[in-house]
Amino acid sequence: MIQFINSQVIKEFFSKSADIVVRPIKINHDNLIVHIFCVDGLVNTTLVDESILRPLSLDQGLRECKTERAVMNYLLEGGAYHLFVSESEDFEKILKGVLSGMAALIFDAEQKVLLFDIRSFEKRSIQEPSDEGVMKGAKDSFIEVMRINTALIRRRVRSEYLVVESLTVGKVSKTDISLIYLSNVANIATVDAIRDKINQMDIDNLSTPAFIEEFVIENKKSIFPQIMYTQRPDRCSANISDGRIALAVDGIPFVYLLPCQLPMLMQSPEDYANHYVVGSSLRLIRYIALILTLFLPAFYVAATSYQNQMLPVQLALSIQQAKANVPFTSAFEVMSILISFEILIEAGLRLPKTVGTTMSILGGLIVGQSAVSAQLISPAVVVIVALSGIAGFVLPNQDLSSAIRLTRFLLVLSACFAGFFGLAVGFIVLLVHLCSLDNYGVAYLSPFVDVKSLNYIDTLFRFPVKFFQLRPDKIAEQNKTKQK
Repeated sequence: MIQFINSQVIKEFFSKSADIVVRPIKINHDNLIVHIFCVDGLVNTTLVDESILRPLSLDQGLRECKTERAVMNYLLEGGAYHLFVSESEDFEKILKGVLSGMAALIFDAEQKVLLFDIRSFEKRSIQEPSDEGVMKGAKDSFIEVMRINTALIRRRVRSEYLVVESLTVGKVSKTDISLIYLSNVANIATVDAIRDKINQMDIDNLSTPAFIEEFVIENKKSIFPQIMYTQRPDRCSANISDGRIALAVDGIPFVYLLPCQLPMLMQSPEDYANHYVVGSSLRLIRYIALILTLFLPAFYVAATSYQNQMLPVQLALSIQQAKANVPFTSAFEVMSILISFEILIEAGLRLPKTVGTTMSILGGLIVGQSAVSAQLISPAVVVIVALSGIAGFVLPNQDLSSAIRLTRFLLVLSACFAGFFGLAVGFIVLLVHLCSLDNYGVAYLSPFVDVKSLNYIDTLFRFPVKFFQLRPDKIAEQNKTKQK
C-alpha cells in the first residue's frame, strides 16, 4: 500500500482507470503546481469549477503564496470557496474520500492533500413510502443516499443530544454506516455493543441488507426478525426518541432499528394516524390474523384427520361429503395447496409488474377452481388455505410474515403426525423459542414476559396519547419520562 502522497504515484496507481482524474493546476508564475484528484461522475463539476479551479486561478492571495504550505494555510484559513475542506495525509482516508465523491488537492512537496466534500451522484427523489403508506401523515421516505437519510432524521429530532456516528464496513466496498441515537436517552451499553458488532464485521462487500442483519442480530439461528426496518423518517424518529438506536447504511433505502421486540413488528404507522379506538381495532385485527394464518391450516388437518368429533356435526358432515371423491388425505391437500400458494407468490414477485399481479390472480383462481372441479382437492381446503394466506398479508412486517409462513408449515407437519397433540407440542416449542430470544438485554416478547413492569399501553391496544408517559423499560435507562 502507498505510504506517501504524490501525484505521480497516484497516476501510476490508477493508470488503468479511465474515470480517475489527476490534473495539474498552476497557481502562480513561480511554477507552484498542485494536482486535483477526483473521480469523474461522482463529483459535482459545478462545485469543482467554482470552489477549486476558479479561486486557484484568480485569487490574488494565492498568487502571493510562495510555498505549498502557504497555499494550504491560506485555503484552510478562509481562502477556500467551500465550507467542507480538511487536511489529511492518511492515504486510506484520502482514497476512501475520493472514491466516495470528494475531490483532493495534492501537494507533492508536503505529501499532503486538502479534501473538498463536493460529492454529487445520481439519486432518486424523496417519494411516498411504498410499504408503509398512511392516509394521514408524512409522505416522505428514505432513499439510497445515507446523508440525506440522516438529514431527514435530524429535521425531525432537533436535539443537541442526537448523535450521528460514522462507521465504515467492507474491505473492498468501504460502505458508510451511521449509528444514530440520543445520548441522553439511549442505553449506552447497547450502543457500544452494536458499535462493536459493526466494527468486527470482516467482510469484503456489504452488498445486501441480509449481510448486516446477520452480523448485528444476536440470535442468528432464529428465523424470526430481530431487527426492524422502516422507510419512514417519522417512525424512525419516534423510535429514536424512545431510546432505540438506528442504523442508516449507504445504498439501502431504509433504516434499521434496535433493540427490536415482537410487538413493534405488529404495529403500523396507521395506528397513530387514527383515533386510538380505530388504531386499537386495527391492531387487534392483526393479532387475530396472526393466529389464523399460523394455526388454521394445522387445526384443519388435526381436526379432519384425527379428532372429527371436535367439529360441529353439520360442519363435519359437510367436510366429509366434500372429501368423498377426493383421493388424497387432508394433510396432503393442505401441504400441496400451501406449497402452490408460495409458488404463486414467488412467481408474482419475479415476473414484471405488468403481468405479475394478473398472473397471481388468474393462476390462483384457475388452478384452484380446476383442482376442485377435477376432485383433486376439496373446496374446504381451498377456503382454509386462502383465508390463512390472506391473513398472513395483514402483518405489517414482511420479515415477520415470512417467518410465520415457514412456521405454519412446521405446525402443519406436527398436526399431520400427531393431531392436536402434535399441534400443542409445536405451539409449546414455538412459545419457548420466542421466550428464549433476547435482543440486547431486552426480551423479544417484552412486555408480555416482563414481570418487572407489565406495561401494555402500546401492545395489543393503542391507548390515548396522555398515557404515553414513560419510555419502554430496558430501552431507555437514563431518561424514562416521555411526557408529563
